[in-house]
Formats: sequence, C-alpha cells, structure tokens
Amino acid sequence: MSSYFKKIIQISLISLAFFSVASFVFAQQEVISNSMSSVNLTISPVSPRAGDSVTVTVNSDSLDLNSAKIVWYVDNVARNDTSNKSITINTKNNGDKTTVRVIVQTIDGIIKEATKDISPAGVDLVIEPMSYTMPFYLGKPYFAPQDKIKVIALPDIVTDGVKIASKDLTFKWIKDDSVLGPNSGLGKDTIIINSTIPVRDINISVRILDDSGNILAQASKIIAKDTPKILFYEDNALYGILYNKAITDSYYLGTKEEFTVIAKPFSFDFLNDTPSQSSYTWYANNNPIDASGKANEIILRQSSSTPTVASTATISLDIKNTDKILQSASGSFDVQFGQ
Repeated sequence: MSSYFKKIIQISLISLAFFSVASFVFAQQEVISNSMSSVNLTISPVSPRAGDSVTVTVNSDSLDLNSAKIVWYVDNVARNDTSNKSITINTKNNGDKTTVRVIVQTIDGIIKEATKDISPAGVDLVIEPMSYTMPFYLGKPYFAPQDKIKVIALPDIVTDGVKIASKDLTFKWIKDDSVLGPNSGLGKDTIIINSTIPVRDINISVRILDDSGNILAQASKIIAKDTPKILFYEDNALYGILYNKAITDSYYLGTKEEFTVIAKPFSFDFLNDTPSQSSYTWYANNNPIDASGKANEIILRQSSSTPTVASTATISLDIKNTDKILQSASGSFDVQFGQ
C-alpha cells in the first residue's frame, strides 16, 4: 500500500476517534444538564441584621454532598472552604448585598450550582406602656395587670440606596404565637395590646414581608409584667412638688409645724393622679385618716408648735383602680417628729 493511502487511513482514524470522544463528552454534558438533582442554599439567621454573622449551608435531597467537591464564592471571590457544606460570612450595612455562590461536583461527575443574595435589614421595637407617670418623668411606666401597651415597629430596610417608608411595608404582628390578623397589613407599624389574664409576660414579635410574603426583617421582645407602685413627694410651699426626690423610707420633720405629702399612682391605668375610678385610703399608725384636700394629698402637723419629744409615725396608703381589680398598690414611710 502506498504511503499516500496510509496517510489517508490515519487521518480517517484520528477523525473518527475525535468525533467519538466529542460525542461522548456531549452526551455526558447532556446528562448533567438534564439531571433532576438540585442544590439550594439556606441561611441562619433567616433575617440577618447589618453586621450579623450568617451561616450559609448548601443542601440537596438527592445528591451525596458528603463526598462531593464543593467550591464557595462570596462576591465572586473563591473561598478556601472547599468541600465544607457551610460557610460563615458577616453581613454588610443595611441595603448592601452580599452574593454567595456554590458549585457542587459529585463523584459521579454531576455539577450543580446555586446562588443566594443576602441583604441585611433591621427592625426595632419600641414598647410604650399606656399608664400614668409623674410630670417630667424621663423613664417609662411599668406594664401592669389589666393595662394597655403600645408597640411601634421602626424598620430599617434599604433598597437601591433608598430607605423604604413604613407605609410601603407589610407588617405581620404575632402575640404569643398567635397572628394578630386585624392589626397586620400594609403600613401597620403600630399596635395596641392588652395584658393577659391570668397575668404573665407577653411575647410580641413583628415580621416585615415583601410582596411575595418573604421575610425582609423580624424582631421580637418579651414584655415583662410588673405591678403599679405608689411614690410619695413633698409639696413644698416655696418650690412646689419636689419630684427630684421621692420620700422612701422616712422623712425628718424636726421642729417644722407641718408638711404636705403628695402621692402619685405610678403605672396605674389612670389619665391623671385622681380619676373617678381611683380609691385612696390613708392610714397613720394603721388608723384610717382623711385626706387633706385632694384624695392623694395629706398634711402632717406637729402636736404643738415647739415639740420637744421625739416620736415616729408610720404613714401608709392604699390605692385601687375600682374599674380594674388587679390594679392596686400599697406604700408607706415613717415621719420623725420632734427634736
């Protein structure tokens, strides 16, 4: 056989081998792309806030990930966590997206990938018990039995650099695992709830949802129950009520002829200190005495203008809300008379 025909035969065999390999590879790629197996990414916590540590995990119902090669990318930068089914990242500022991508190659040659964008968002809850406090009081009252409380959600959700207003967000309120349907919806960032009977702490939470029902941000708080209290103050003839210093254990009257005590019903469900549903009962050494004007006011006087014998009297007070039997308080202090 001539050398010419030998070359023709060699070229034909090489071409046949090339097309056979190409066909095999193509067939393999066809199998890979048509595989029904899939992978997906989950994150914990589900609704991270800015700066949170987030665990991203790859999952599959049909692929053996334990023996697979796994490559992670964060914002298109490869991580060194090869073959780990989870990685941990820190979220950026609110509205700044982090893109996590994973590529999985099984020992059978199947290659799958998944991508997830993580955009942190936040929401804070402000708790405002709706009960009585003294004028100029800088704190907030307790959450007393049979009391009402206002809860305000303050979302911090940014999209494309623009903060989304509450009126454009959907709020889902939950109280002790029960969805508050009438209080939930578009723009409903505030609710008012009542304390429970029997009296116990309340777990209140809110979820902010997008148009598809996905959670953008969520927060929860335990609202601890407490009891109302009575605070006593001196009503000074020159300076008025001395709110800067409550009378606690005792008051030294000394040789002064008299002084006036004002009682304030802290954290009662009252609009003012002596509403119609309030009941005040004063005692001196356990003996009932009358108020000296308003129900929450009493004037204490020396037995003589020049007392020489030191003595002590215990002044006590009971306050009740006649409309709400679980709202009541008692308080007392000692008055030291004489020199």
